[in-house]
Amino acid sequence: MAPSFKQVRVNIYLDDPDMKREIKIAAANRGVTQSAYCVQAIRQRLERERTVETASDAKHRRREVAEALDQLQAEIGPVGIPVRELIDEGRRG
Repeated sequence: MAPSFKQVRVNIYLDDPDMKREIKIAAANRGVTQSAYCVQAIRQRLERERTVETASDAKHRRREVAEALDQLQAEIGPVGIPVRELIDEGRRG
């Protein structure tokens, strides 16, 4: 039975002849084809890169939130009781 999805082909040229042997051995050790081994490695790399982009986006969002909070504090003034007043109150009590 033919696969239910269309396969596409990618040719990869290696700059290190020993790498082909390493891929062959690694795939054999895992009991998969060289193609399956390479696809898995590529998927893992793509997932890591997506995670890095997501972390970068999160950092940008945190910066935007911090700036919004700074603007809010500038508009309404300080929130809470200054530490100096808490210390003085503690000493009196």
